[in-house]
Amino acid sequence: MATKINQDIATAREQQVIDMRVRRRMQFREIADELGINVKSAHEAWKRGMRRWAEAAAEQRDAEIGRQLATLEALLDGLMPKAVTGDARAAEVIIKALDRHARLLGLDAPVKVDAKLTDALTAEVEALADEIAERAR
Repeated sequence: MATKINQDIATAREQQVIDMRVRRRMQFREIADELGINVKSAHEAWKRGMRRWAEAAAEQRDAEIGRQLATLEALLDGLMPKAVTGDARAAEVIIKALDRHARLLGLDAPVKVDAKLTDALTAEVEALADEIAERAR
């Protein structure tokens, strides 16, 4: 029982430190002074709290991905018979669903972009910016 109480106290302290650091923009020295603890303890509470917060956020993200994947699976199951019999709209939606499915799972290779800004392109962008600025006046 004492361990549970200590854990609850530590969690509450972590939340206090996060609130003071994020919402009130306090430095660790100020947090330590206000809470009557040393700077190292304030910083450790911050790290533990942020780690706990990140883990919770990752769980929520994974759960949402799971929900979306389940929705996509149901959509695919329902539309596949129509697509197989030649329904073009169903096939179109299936392709979009498969694209979303691949993006959710990170199956697509990253897109390589070759962005070279030439002097001519830079001059064209500057001319357009000047034109927009002139019209705004």
